[in-house]
Amino acid sequence: MTTVRDLVGRQERVVFVSSDATVREAAKAMAEHNVGCSAVVDDGRLVGMFTERDILKRVLLQDLRTDQTRVADVMTTEIVTCGPDTDVRLARLLLRDHHIRHLPVLEEDGRLLGVLSIRDLVLEEIEELRKYLRLEED
Repeated sequence: MTTVRDLVGRQERVVFVSSDATVREAAKAMAEHNVGCSAVVDDGRLVGMFTERDILKRVLLQDLRTDQTRVADVMTTEIVTCGPDTDVRLARLLLRDHHIRHLPVLEEDGRLLGVLSIRDLVLEEIEELRKYLRLEED
């Protein structure tokens, strides 16, 4: 059984910003790291997620200025999370059922361990299928 911890351990890029950061600062960090979201962390705790969709729906379509709008004012605060020992199949279901693309992984004490993307989980599923097909061939 592959767990979320296995995938988070492979991650190279997790972007964190403070809730006081501007939208422009957060978007720049996301673009520099080629990711679609940023975890919003204050005092070591996850307080929100800031995504490309937040930029489109809550900033651009509302005609807000990216250099004057704080992430805290437009971030997603209703966050679906999982723990590190969550099975990857359940993680995929969480993404599907909640219509989200990013899944923060929290330790038991609430510290952010990482953020899984739908891409991470799809690539893992492809690898599982490849292993299965190799077993069938043998």
